[in-house]
Amino acid sequence: MLKYRFFDDMKAKKHLHGPAVNRMSDCIFTSQQNLTSLETTIERIIGAIRARLLSPGDRLPSEREFAAQLGVSRSTLRMALQHLTKTGWLEVRRGWHGGSFVARWPIIPTPHDYQEVLTHYVEDLPSILDYRRAVESATAFYAAERATPTDMALIADIHSALDGNDHDWEVYRASDSRFHIAIARAAYSPRLLESVTEIHATLSEVFDLLIQRPTGSLPQSTTYHRHILDAIYQRDSEAARQLMLEHLIATEQLIYNLMHDSGVYQFAVGG
Repeated sequence: MLKYRFFDDMKAKKHLHGPAVNRMSDCIFTSQQNLTSLETTIERIIGAIRARLLSPGDRLPSEREFAAQLGVSRSTLRMALQHLTKTGWLEVRRGWHGGSFVARWPIIPTPHDYQEVLTHYVEDLPSILDYRRAVESATAFYAAERATPTDMALIADIHSALDGNDHDWEVYRASDSRFHIAIARAAYSPRLLESVTEIHATLSEVFDLLIQRPTGSLPQSTTYHRHILDAIYQRDSEAARQLMLEHLIATEQLIYNLMHDSGVYQFAVGG
C-alpha cells in the first residue's frame, strides 16, 4: 500500500475529505456529449485530481456507476483506470472495501523547476488569464444571486480551511482551488463550472508555484476570499464580481512577478 502524506492538522484535514468534497466532485463527473475517447476520459479524471477535487485516499465510484456518470463505456473507463494506475495517479485495493483510490496529488514543483514550468505556460498564459477573469468574475456574480444556504455553508466551510493555514502549502493549495470551484458550483451554470474546473486543472503547476513562494501573499488572498464570501452572503452580485476580479488581477501580478524573477519573459498585465 502506498504511503500517503496525510495532514497533521486534523482540523484542516476534515475540510479536504468527506461529504463536503463529494458535493463538489459529484457534479464534475457528469455525462458529457461525445465523450468517447480514452484520452479525454483520462484527462478528465486527472483534471479533477489536479484541481484538488479529489484527495489522496479518496475512493472512486464503482466501475458501473463511474462509467454512467462520465457517459463512457465500461471498457473505456477500465482502460483509463488501468493507465492511471500504471502512471501512479491511482492505486487498486483488493477485498471487501477495495476499489480504485486516488494515490497522490500532483508533485509540487521545486524552486529549481520554476523556469521550466513557467516557460511551458508563457505562450498561452495571457489568454488563459483573460479567460479566467471573464469566467470567474461571472461565477461570483451568479453565485451571489443563486447560491442556496447549503452552497454558502460549503463555501464558508472551505474558507475556514484557508484561514490560518497559510503555513501548510498542501492544505492551503487544495482549499484555495476548492473555494473557487465551490463558487462556480453555486452559480448553477454547468458550462461555467466546467470552465473553472478546467482552468484550475490547466494552471495547477502555476498555482502550486505561487502557494509555496514566500511573498506573504497568502493572507491577502484569504482576505479577498473572505470579502467575496461576504458579498455572496449579502446577495451583492456586483460587489462579488468586482471583488473576484480584483483578486484575480492581484494573482496575475504575482504570476508575472514570478515569471520575471525566474527569467521568463514577462507580458504586460492589463488593468
